[in-house]
Amino acid sequence: MGKDTKLKNSYKKMLEWYEYRAVENSRSLEKLLKLLPELDIESPADPSYDKDVDDLESLKLIYETSIRNFESQVDKYRKLIDEI
Repeated sequence: MGKDTKLKNSYKKMLEWYEYRAVENSRSLEKLLKLLPELDIESPADPSYDKDVDDLESLKLIYETSIRNFESQVDKYRKLIDEI
């Protein structure tokens, strides 16, 4: 196997990984976006519940950011593959 072929295969593996992560995080984000409006944030609740809701709101931002990052990585590896 030539050096370029080996490198191209490695790039493809990275591309597949980032595509997978983008899809999985998108699915998780969809579920989270359905869950959040269903949660009661008005009623007095146990402090641990309030913290968990806050954590889910933070997780939403993390998913959104990571999806953009993974999509950027996908674009990068597609370009790298095309350049070989």
